[in-house]
Amino acid sequence: MVILGYDPGGAGAGGVAVVDFQSSPPTAQTSTCGSVDEAVEWFQAHDGPPPTAIGVDSLLSWSTGPSGWRSMDRHLRQTYPEVQNSVLSSNSAYGAMAVQGMALAIRVRELWPKIELNETHPKILYYALTGNRYPKFETEFATWLCRQFTPQIDVEMANDHEWDALISAWGTWNGMTGRWSKDLMSGVDNLILPAGSTTYFWPDA
Repeated sequence: MVILGYDPGGAGAGGVAVVDFQSSPPTAQTSTCGSVDEAVEWFQAHDGPPPTAIGVDSLLSWSTGPSGWRSMDRHLRQTYPEVQNSVLSSNSAYGAMAVQGMALAIRVRELWPKIELNETHPKILYYALTGNRYPKFETEFATWLCRQFTPQIDVEMANDHEWDALISAWGTWNGMTGRWSKDLMSGVDNLILPAGSTTYFWPDA
């Protein structure tokens, strides 16, 4: 199983990751790309089987309800009130999150029609897993993520965008393998899915 990860970032810089879970320990690569086109080219250059899924730190669905609020966003804000300001409605999101992530999802679906799309939220996910706020990027922060893989992986990350992309791939793998059974998209209505069907896997506890 090969899983991709993407964080649109901002100011022209986004993070990409690819993890091959078929090896033990898994092998991973990360990089920083300046555009959706560059990210797609980086994914295509990966030497291996077609990707099974991609985790994207971006809105992969749009709500037709008031202010563009989606029920999963309201759920995260209510569940984690200490960091609720990190969860925005689609009407309030910056272009990188509202546009570039969706653009990347559409592009990868064009390339690999069977690829599974999974929405992620690294900042809230880190808080859900550790009880700590998302910190400034540093070596210990990167090492923590490498230790979440089983067995532990060894990969260099240059910035928080690459970290976000890698944890997006890891979280997607947890959902794809049933380690996380919760899907925040389950039972949600009044949504538009421009890139097609998507999941939003989340830790059970």
